[in-house]
Amino acid sequence: MSRPGATDPGVDFAGITPELLARYDRPGPRYTSYPTAPHFTASFGAAEYRSALERAAAHPDEPLSLYVHVPFCEARCTYCGCNVVIAPHRGPEERYLEAVERELEIVAGLLGARRTLAQLHWGGGTPTYLTPAQCERLFGAITRRFRLAPGAEVAIEIDPCVTTDEHLATLRRLGFNRVSLGAQDFNPQVQEAVHRVQPLELTRHQVELARDLGFSSVNIDLIYGLPFQTAASFKAAVETVIAELAPDRVAVFSYAHVPWLKPHQKALERLPMPRGWEKFLVFAAAAEAFLAAGYRFIGMDHFARPGDELARALDGGTLHRNFMGYTVLPATDQIGVGMTAIGDVGGAYVQNEKNLARYQRTLAEGRLPVERGLVRSAEDDVRGAVIRRLICTFGLDFAWVRERLGVEPREMFARELAALAAPAADDLVTVDESGVRVRPRGRVFIRNLCMPFDAYLAGDAGKTVYSRTV
Repeated sequence: MSRPGATDPGVDFAGITPELLARYDRPGPRYTSYPTAPHFTASFGAAEYRSALERAAAHPDEPLSLYVHVPFCEARCTYCGCNVVIAPHRGPEERYLEAVERELEIVAGLLGARRTLAQLHWGGGTPTYLTPAQCERLFGAITRRFRLAPGAEVAIEIDPCVTTDEHLATLRRLGFNRVSLGAQDFNPQVQEAVHRVQPLELTRHQVELARDLGFSSVNIDLIYGLPFQTAASFKAAVETVIAELAPDRVAVFSYAHVPWLKPHQKALERLPMPRGWEKFLVFAAAAEAFLAAGYRFIGMDHFARPGDELARALDGGTLHRNFMGYTVLPATDQIGVGMTAIGDVGGAYVQNEKNLARYQRTLAEGRLPVERGLVRSAEDDVRGAVIRRLICTFGLDFAWVRERLGVEPREMFARELAALAAPAADDLVTVDESGVRVRPRGRVFIRNLCMPFDAYLAGDAGKTVYSRTV
């Protein structure tokens, strides 16, 4: 059986064997938050969110992040695991925009003078399901209530299949400077299987136009583990991406097959999909191609060019992670607006209603559309900081823990550090008196190395709430 050959001084895919993969490929969080979303509860409601926003308002000079969820798609891709609303006919987005504007008004009022955004991100669904005029309306609704900081990251996710030249020109004129294009795979057989037919020529045109318009960064999203993918076919797709699109950043996401949560995925079960070791070989082949082309491995499933801000932040120890993934512009609070959006505000996590009708009805009544959330404890914050440090810097200095978090790591985390003995024996990590250092091979399994520090995982035994770690 073939083995991956991707390796560089920072990360080692070549040293991974089927036996090693089998020991560590298990369900686990992606740690865009800690505690993770399955532990949010319905006991956290609108009153708790108001209190959290008021706590955040007490720091008017600190910047914010704002995420806006646009849930609509014209058609459903069978691999999709996102919270979407399939709307082949236009119309429902108008009422949705009215609700989002009401939510922005309520939230901004509770934040008082704290109105500066260091980061604005539109996700979905398909944000460019909105017409250019509707995009302008939504952007205006935001900027009437919040101001963008100089150098703010203003990003949007787009589906090239529904995005027009007018969309891109409008977005750039409004101030968007980063664009992320979903591509998944350029193999026609794979595209047909997942109901996402997207010609390379279309994607290339939009990438070139985005650069001509002045977008400072272009990201491409790929997915591995889809039907009919092989290591050879996906490597060919990645080499096409590098040669034809030359993205600044790339996300190579693992397909999460969760038909018990997303019943439409059952349609893929009759098709051949790479699993286990074969699936890992697909990812390793992609990694090998990106590393050979000079990209840096940022973490988990992200690659970036050496001059990109993510790569520089990784080298400088300033990389951060939140609900929008890896970022270089951390804000102490992140507001989530729109159906199912998640925020991190005033020491609490909050998630909006996942049902479109309830989301709109609640706002029509003048109430915050909270479905669930969680107020973090002091221990949650310490553990979350440790996990983020590991996942963003591939290390944990005990001196940093003492100075920044005010705890003695070898006492508070004695059991957790002992749990790293097995990964240490597999050359994934080293632990000594000064701290924890992730080995090049261990960077591939970074989620596993964070999991011992997660005090909630024991209660998740037997639950199918997370994707697999590799």
